[in-house]
Amino acid sequence: MSYENDVINGDKELLTLLSAADAVDVGALVDFLTDFGSGRLAMSFDVQQVLISAKQKAKYSRDTLLLLIRELQLFGGNSVANLVRRTGVPYGEIVRDVAKYVHAEVAGKEAIEVLEIRVLQRLVTKIWEKMTEQERAEFAGKVHADNGVIDVGLAAILSAIGSGGLSAARAGVVGVAAVAPLLAEGAFTAGAVAVGGRAATALLGVVGIAIAGAAGVHMAAKEAYRVTLPCVAQIAYIRQKHQGAAEAR
Repeated sequence: MSYENDVINGDKELLTLLSAADAVDVGALVDFLTDFGSGRLAMSFDVQQVLISAKQKAKYSRDTLLLLIRELQLFGGNSVANLVRRTGVPYGEIVRDVAKYVHAEVAGKEAIEVLEIRVLQRLVTKIWEKMTEQERAEFAGKVHADNGVIDVGLAAILSAIGSGGLSAARAGVVGVAAVAPLLAEGAFTAGAVAVGGRAATALLGVVGIAIAGAAGVHMAAKEAYRVTLPCVAQIAYIRQKHQGAAEAR
């Protein structure tokens, strides 16, 4: 058990959550980590093949989940020291980093699931601005499917997400889908200064980042968040889906 704990920086709770998740939901994490199977410079070919094979078989062993978590942690390193050491960070640190990146409120003491919810709320807030009135009404109807709320305003949507469970899970589907277009348009880039772990190293190299300066840091950070942001949103969805199913029993 201690070896397992060392491999994933103590993220046993995340391992338990993913072990109970539907294979298709874990498969989405594989897609984000492997760039939908096309591969990433920051990931070895062997690791990529293990994860893709598990997705194709829709079967994830404990060892495969350990590997998946470890890869996510390696993408989550957000300091120059981590770039040099190429070490990963615990999932809780990744969530806090992502929450700050999307400008969610972070006081430093919140539980991981609270910050995940705030990330979903920020994603929904951003994508809400781009929805037509009809799209907003349809989305609100899905989020409020179980609680009978008629209000289709954003405040009611965010409140429902904050309550967790199936409402948050339904919003999570939209939140995850919104990540790529929001990142593409630079929706969260203002003020972003984090360096993107192994993704940054793969893109620029440690010396390259030093030479590139601020521009290189921002580019590297943007690339890293293409992995960590959708992964956090997807794990938030998995958690709330699991919670909602448990409450429905």
